[in-house]
Amino acid sequence: MSTRQPNVEISRRVGATSGRRPSGLRWQVPLAHLILVLASLAIAAAAWPGAAPSDTPRAWGSALGLALVGTGALFVWLHIAVPRLTARSLHPDRCDAPSARARELRELMRLLPDGVLLVVDDRIAYANPACELLFGHPPGALAGMVATDLVSEDARAAFHAWLQSPGAGADAPPTTPRMCRRDGSGFHGALTAARTRHEDRPCTLLVVRDLTEAERMRDALAAGNRELQALAARVFTLQEDERRAISRELHDDIGQSVTAMKMAASSALDESDAQRRRDDLEDILVLADATLERLRDISILLRPPQLDALGLEAALRWHAERLLRNAGITADLGIDALPMRPDATVEQACFRIAQEALTNVVRHAGAQRVSLRLHDDGAGLHLCVHDDGAGFAPEGARGLGLVIMRERAQGVGGRLDLTSTPGSGTRIEAWFPYAPQPSHGHAG
Repeated sequence: MSTRQPNVEISRRVGATSGRRPSGLRWQVPLAHLILVLASLAIAAAAWPGAAPSDTPRAWGSALGLALVGTGALFVWLHIAVPRLTARSLHPDRCDAPSARARELRELMRLLPDGVLLVVDDRIAYANPACELLFGHPPGALAGMVATDLVSEDARAAFHAWLQSPGAGADAPPTTPRMCRRDGSGFHGALTAARTRHEDRPCTLLVVRDLTEAERMRDALAAGNRELQALAARVFTLQEDERRAISRELHDDIGQSVTAMKMAASSALDESDAQRRRDDLEDILVLADATLERLRDISILLRPPQLDALGLEAALRWHAERLLRNAGITADLGIDALPMRPDATVEQACFRIAQEALTNVVRHAGAQRVSLRLHDDGAGLHLCVHDDGAGFAPEGARGLGLVIMRERAQGVGGRLDLTSTPGSGTRIEAWFPYAPQPSHGHAG
């Protein structure tokens, strides 16, 4: 009922004014008629100034006939002009409205980012520029095409049924159909349709949105979530492994050493011979030195003291020389003095990435030579670890060591790049700012 009220109101206004003449014609019509009659009489008087008395009736009859002809012409003009004037008085912009509205509509369709189709009798009557670009057709090429040709064959029947009554039973097509471009490629589209009229014919207004970018972002987000879940599980596992290893080291090595020192001390207390007592005390000193050395190794494994006391450069040089020398691998170190000391979190991230990279070389690469480089590139730290080992295919890597290194770099606003080829070694490059920055989410 509410949709009909504007039409009823317009009809009332037109009916109320259709029986009236425009107010300006109330005095213009009589005046025009009087002027016409006087002009006819003047013409008649001028045409026969010297006519005989017997010709006077004929002259005045001609004048009257001329006046009647003029009156008829006046009424014909009123019959044509009055309806136009009446309509213009009711709708002064009616003559210009269709063209103006058409221009506005075309401009609106041109600016819309989504594709818009007007489908009449299953054929496309209009397609906006965004729709032509979306399907890869030149301007005007979509007009006249069958609408179902834009959908993959397996979805055309369902799409055609939904297109005939888009609002019946569902607000969206049964499935997200795969749309077909001109070059044969496809994409999944989100469709919205509504029934309307075009040139007094029923039609369907169809809006098409490309879901390619949305699907890519969804897949990337899902992959990122899976990677984070795996990383969290791996971190918990590594923490438990480290705790187990530290517990074993403390129990087996340190505990046994302390037990041996206790037994040697007890033996020294009960020993009456001075030389034997001295030998027991010397054994205690040797055990104490070994225990302290082992404790130092465990503490260094947890946190190198050089990193806090001497900085990143000294810690990297000490760790690389110690680790690679024990593994029998030649170390090529190019660690420059940095112009300023990085933040503690940046130092830790850089050191742990280098530590993980060198550990992977020792365990898996089978390398003979390893190059470690650290220098300032003007905007931050540049770390590079390159070995001549077996290498691997990065896309086939299943371990989470690379994921952990990448997360460490991104956690301080840096990035990590990996290059590896089977048989040609592995190269890991990382860049870090001097101070922590928000993560860029760049995967390297």
